[in-house]
Amino acid sequence: MNKRLSTFNFQLSIIAVVLLFAACTPEVPEPTPLQEKIETPRRIAAHDGKIYVSCYRPATVVRIDSLGRKVEAKCHLGSYNPEGVAIAGGKLFAVSSWNQSENGNFLYDDKVYVVDLATFSVSGTVSVGMNPQQVKVVDEGHVIVNYVGNYADQPGGTAIIDVNSLAVTQTGQPMAAMSVSDGKVYGYSTAYDADWNPTVEYICYDPATATATPILEGCSVTRPYSINVFGGNIYLTTDGNYTTNGDVVCYAMDGTLRWQSEAGMLPGKVVDLGDGSAYVINEGTWGSNNASLSRVDLATGAISNGVFAAANGRGLGDVAQDVVLYGGKAYVAVSFSNTIEVVNPADNKAEQIKL
Repeated sequence: MNKRLSTFNFQLSIIAVVLLFAACTPEVPEPTPLQEKIETPRRIAAHDGKIYVSCYRPATVVRIDSLGRKVEAKCHLGSYNPEGVAIAGGKLFAVSSWNQSENGNFLYDDKVYVVDLATFSVSGTVSVGMNPQQVKVVDEGHVIVNYVGNYADQPGGTAIIDVNSLAVTQTGQPMAAMSVSDGKVYGYSTAYDADWNPTVEYICYDPATATATPILEGCSVTRPYSINVFGGNIYLTTDGNYTTNGDVVCYAMDGTLRWQSEAGMLPGKVVDLGDGSAYVINEGTWGSNNASLSRVDLATGAISNGVFAAANGRGLGDVAQDVVLYGGKAYVAVSFSNTIEVVNPADNKAEQIKL
């Protein structure tokens, strides 16, 4: 009996110590939404002192104060990776694009999330077509979304969303990429034959009349990577077959070639700086930390490559995905470095925002 009693008392002592330790150990709080790790920034929009960035992990749009340069809020979107974002009529539109299943199969969404800027919360969704990619503002009452299908039996297209009613109008015009200038949508579609030889068609779509007009007929760029339209010119970038540097090619609106200049690896976007020059963000190849920034004279095509590295003594990072000019600064989303670079065009120097 004494031995059993002694064992029982020992067990009670152990339990008491455990309970005392638990009582004295502070609880570890759950991470707040702003403490949650944010990764893979993709596309950027700016409005009213704020920078909005779509991110893959988790599927969110984050809001950054342009003065404080810190993430101040975020809005969860769902389970698919978001891509393009645009702001019109007090609302943010974020496309919901793709994801992968556990066995690696690609899954595609068809939605655009509508985020109320006042509450920074999802107020609704709109279905537009499989695998949406970009969303651009046509005017304060309309945005246009391109979707690219599943790259097989489901075709792509473009759809216009009424900002107020959220009614969707299909245009019947597929576009792999697009740019909006003066209320008109410029883009291109690419078809491949059995040997993967591309055929590219460039068009201008006028939402006011619902008509499409061929442009850049006879254009020599058969592997476009992006289209950018501003200042009365059309700027195409080329992919360099993903092995060499790509070019920036400038055309007048009538299709006359003005100039062609070599940029960096996978030039993805050209943004007007308003001083007669433009930044070209060069994505670089995944995992190589070789993204870069070029600066081009819009009148002559004279280009300076590597201006970010020269000014900052470091590289731009891993996959420069998007850029927007706001408040005199260029905001660059660098996807796999999980950073936003805030670049001053006056000297090309940058301040880094880590997500």
